[in-house]
Amino acid sequence: MSIEDLLKNSKKPLILGHQNADPDAICSMVAFASLYKTINADGSPQLVADDISRLSNQVLEVFNPILKVSRTVESNYDLVVLIDTNSRFQLGKGLQHILNDPEKTIVIDHHERNPEIALIAEHQIVHDEMSSTCEIIVKVYSDLCVKIDPSTANLLLTGLIFDTRRFFYAGTATLSTAIRLIDAGADYGKCVRSLLIKPDRSERIARLKAAGRIKIHIIDDWIVAISKINAFEASACRGMIDLGADVAIVGGRPTKNVVRFSSRSTREFYEKTGVSLGSDLMKPLGHLIEGEGGGHANAAGANGKTNLEKAMVHSIELIKRAIEQKRGAHEDLPT
Repeated sequence: MSIEDLLKNSKKPLILGHQNADPDAICSMVAFASLYKTINADGSPQLVADDISRLSNQVLEVFNPILKVSRTVESNYDLVVLIDTNSRFQLGKGLQHILNDPEKTIVIDHHERNPEIALIAEHQIVHDEMSSTCEIIVKVYSDLCVKIDPSTANLLLTGLIFDTRRFFYAGTATLSTAIRLIDAGADYGKCVRSLLIKPDRSERIARLKAAGRIKIHIIDDWIVAISKINAFEASACRGMIDLGADVAIVGGRPTKNVVRFSSRSTREFYEKTGVSLGSDLMKPLGHLIEGEGGGHANAAGANGKTNLEKAMVHSIELIKRAIEQKRGAHEDLPT
């Protein structure tokens, strides 16, 4: 059965985003729900995420879409659409049980493919070469011959701007998609302004604490910085990159039974080493902490429940090993 047929036959789809949903996830969720309503006007979609980031809440306040995102699931949904992740674990503890019928599950995502994705969903729209899930949603609109209205265009462009770091990670196809959204009515200036937010005091303190706890490792010509903090791990990673690290890894235990890791690297590091934080670092680290990990080449994370200290040490070994393996593979190529 095609994606379009699934949507036409669904009366109450459940559209799920990952925990601490960022603007790419939230904007993709709302845009996909709007697409569904165009195809099936009588349907009632539910949009649910275990948590929403502070920045995502700001974006929703700016654009105030008709379709709202909740933290609780109503009963009687007949289809599940997983947005901006292909991992059950990334949904958060309260929503992991939802994914129990692959025949009635769709995954739409741009992260590196989860080897177990077939156990989650039979219907997959995964493009890890694309910059954001919002970019994939634009393609889905096009494939189904559905016009993007100005309100939806604003959301999709905002998510795209966020995940590309204002087009820092963007190629020709992504820029063409952005122009298409502007042509559809997106207000570029408003989209950019919706993403401007001053970190609150707790986030700034977390960044400073993480900076004070940095341990520096030199691997070949690369500076790898690791630190530990129990909140705002991703923000702390970005701060460490701004301070001069080529790779930043931050681990923490926000609650007694939760271990969380975030990582970032510079574009230069990935281009010159070929090391992907998603597949080379966070996937194996996810197993070590008895959870799951994954993400992009330059930004990835893992969630689990144990072995924080062991994983902190092992993360450096994984980076070192990956650099050596990639270099060895390159040297083995015929000249």
